[in-house]
Amino acid sequence: MREFTDRGVTLRWSETISAAGDKRALIEAGPSVSPHDTVRLICSQVGGPERAIRGWPLHRDPKTGLQHFAATLPSVMQGKSLNWRPVLTSGGREYDPGPDTAPSAAPAQQPKPAQQSPVLEHIAKFTVPFTGDFHISGETPDGIWLHFAIKEGGTVEGPHLKGVIEPVGGDWMRVRPDGVGLLHARALIKPTEGGAPILFEDTGVCEFGPDGYAAVLKSNLPATAPVRLAPRYLTSNPNYSWMNRVQGFGIGEASLSDITLRFDVYSAKGTSDG
Repeated sequence: MREFTDRGVTLRWSETISAAGDKRALIEAGPSVSPHDTVRLICSQVGGPERAIRGWPLHRDPKTGLQHFAATLPSVMQGKSLNWRPVLTSGGREYDPGPDTAPSAAPAQQPKPAQQSPVLEHIAKFTVPFTGDFHISGETPDGIWLHFAIKEGGTVEGPHLKGVIEPVGGDWMRVRPDGVGLLHARALIKPTEGGAPILFEDTGVCEFGPDGYAAVLKSNLPATAPVRLAPRYLTSNPNYSWMNRVQGFGIGEASLSDITLRFDVYSAKGTSDG
């Protein structure tokens, strides 16, 4: 709270927020001030002209003898500050603290931009078939390990990428005791238009269910299981150099009836939260 004294009269003032949400100035004046005296607020935005706002009396404090006044502060433009000071008129005299005592209200806050959801752009649909003679390690201290070898017939079809998946590479999966399979696959894509191949590496999860661990141990795999992948790509092919910068998001399923992994790959475009 600020304070000003002149000819035996003291002014004290501060700023608060009312229950209605507007900003108000609270002024105390005394000790010889009556409710019939007036208080004006001299307000100005930084760099703008001054304007006067009439206040209204509230009550007199019986202990201090100070008369209380209030006034509603005007709203300001975004990014601007408001300077204001109270001026008391009492007994034909004016008590003005002067512009150097004007408190500067905080500038209006710029609204934070609404968070934008990322936009997913479809790259291609992958169909990756595996040979039927996959290998199960049995129980190890690190879970059950499965190895699936890629066979011919794999395809990549999409608006940004077309080709076939070479019958090399495979998927090394570890199944945890909670039934979650952790995938780690590597393969080569041969683009339809030719040129150097594209190496892709997938990591992700395959959900076999709460009883999946025991089922896999008995080679009793479910017909299908959902997968979520995080593929990355690497190539020297100039037509696909943009893929070296892509962090993909793969959504699909493992069809264990025909030992084929089918998933769609997306890239994300969005803005920062900051």
